[in-house]
Amino acid sequence: MESKELFELSPNGYDCEQVEQYIALLKAQYKKLFDYAKATEANNEKLKNICRSLSNENKVLKAATVTAAPVESGVERIISLSKEIAKEAETLK
Repeated sequence: MESKELFELSPNGYDCEQVEQYIALLKAQYKKLFDYAKATEANNEKLKNICRSLSNENKVLKAATVTAAPVESGVERIISLSKEIAKEAETLK
Protein backbone atom coordinates (compact mmCIF):
# COMPACT_ATOMS: atom_id res chain seq x y z
CA MET A 1 0.00 0.00 0.00
CA GLU A 2 1.46 3.27 -1.03
CA SER A 3 -0.99 5.58 0.69
CA LYS A 4 -1.84 5.64 4.36
CA GLU A 5 -5.03 7.48 3.40
CA LEU A 6 -6.48 4.34 1.81
CA PHE A 7 -8.70 3.69 4.83
CA GLU A 8 -10.49 6.01 7.20
CA LEU A 9 -9.29 6.08 10.77
CA SER A 10 -11.53 5.01 13.61
CA PRO A 11 -10.81 5.51 17.31
CA ASN A 12 -9.05 2.12 17.42
CA GLY A 13 -7.06 2.54 14.19
CA TYR A 14 -8.16 1.82 10.64
CA ASP A 15 -11.84 1.18 9.90
CA CYS A 16 -11.98 -2.64 9.99
CA GLU A 17 -14.97 -2.87 7.64
CA GLN A 18 -13.11 -0.92 4.94
CA VAL A 19 -10.03 -3.07 5.40
CA GLU A 20 -12.10 -6.27 5.10
CA GLN A 21 -13.82 -4.95 1.96
CA TYR A 22 -10.45 -4.12 0.47
CA ILE A 23 -9.13 -7.60 1.26
CA ALA A 24 -12.24 -9.15 -0.31
CA LEU A 25 -11.70 -7.01 -3.41
CA LEU A 26 -8.06 -8.15 -3.65
CA LYS A 27 -9.11 -11.80 -3.26
CA ALA A 28 -11.71 -11.43 -6.04
CA GLN A 29 -9.17 -9.81 -8.36
CA TYR A 30 -6.61 -12.50 -7.58
CA LYS A 31 -9.17 -15.24 -8.34
CA LYS A 32 -10.00 -13.61 -11.69
CA LEU A 33 -6.33 -13.46 -12.60
CA PHE A 34 -5.74 -17.03 -11.46
CA ASP A 35 -8.71 -18.30 -13.51
CA TYR A 36 -7.54 -16.31 -16.53
CA ALA A 37 -4.04 -17.75 -16.20
CA LYS A 38 -5.40 -21.31 -16.02
CA ALA A 39 -7.59 -20.75 -19.11
CA THR A 40 -4.67 -19.22 -20.98
CA GLU A 41 -2.47 -22.15 -20.03
CA ALA A 42 -5.08 -24.61 -21.34
CA ASN A 43 -5.43 -22.67 -24.60
CA ASN A 44 -1.64 -22.59 -24.98
CA GLU A 45 -1.51 -26.36 -24.61
CA LYS A 46 -4.15 -26.75 -27.35
CA LEU A 47 -2.18 -24.49 -29.64
CA LYS A 48 1.08 -26.29 -28.85
CA ASN A 49 -0.55 -29.60 -29.76
CA ILE A 50 -1.77 -28.19 -33.06
CA CYS A 51 1.70 -26.80 -33.78
CA ARG A 52 3.28 -30.17 -32.99
CA SER A 53 0.85 -31.80 -35.42
CA LEU A 54 1.77 -29.25 -38.09
CA SER A 55 5.45 -29.89 -37.46
CA ASN A 56 4.93 -33.63 -37.82
CA GLU A 57 2.98 -33.09 -41.04
CA ASN A 58 5.81 -30.94 -42.38
CA LYS A 59 8.27 -33.73 -41.65
CA VAL A 60 6.01 -36.20 -43.45
CA LEU A 61 5.71 -33.84 -46.41
CA LYS A 62 9.47 -33.38 -46.59
CA ALA A 63 9.97 -37.14 -46.52
CA ALA A 64 7.27 -37.62 -49.14
CA THR A 65 8.85 -34.99 -51.37
CA VAL A 66 12.22 -36.72 -51.13
CA THR A 67 10.73 -40.12 -51.98
CA ALA A 68 8.36 -38.61 -54.61
CA ALA A 69 5.31 -40.05 -52.81
CA PRO A 70 1.93 -38.31 -53.19
CA VAL A 71 1.61 -35.33 -50.84
CA GLU A 72 -2.06 -34.46 -51.35
CA SER A 73 -3.23 -35.95 -48.03
CA GLY A 74 -0.48 -34.13 -46.13
CA VAL A 75 -1.46 -30.81 -47.66
CA GLU A 76 -5.10 -31.41 -46.73
CA ARG A 77 -4.05 -32.22 -43.17
CA ILE A 78 -2.03 -29.00 -42.90
CA ILE A 79 -4.99 -27.01 -44.20
CA SER A 80 -7.22 -28.69 -41.61
CA LEU A 81 -4.77 -27.92 -38.79
CA SER A 82 -4.43 -24.33 -39.98
CA LYS A 83 -8.20 -23.98 -39.74
CA GLU A 84 -8.07 -25.35 -36.18
CA ILE A 85 -5.49 -22.70 -35.26
CA ALA A 86 -7.70 -20.01 -36.75
CA LYS A 87 -10.65 -21.25 -34.67
CA GLU A 88 -8.55 -21.24 -31.50
CA ALA A 89 -7.36 -17.71 -32.28
CA GLU A 90 -10.98 -16.58 -32.59
CA THR A 91 -11.88 -18.09 -29.22
CA LEU A 92 -8.95 -16.30 -27.60
CA LYS A 93 -10.26 -12.93 -28.80
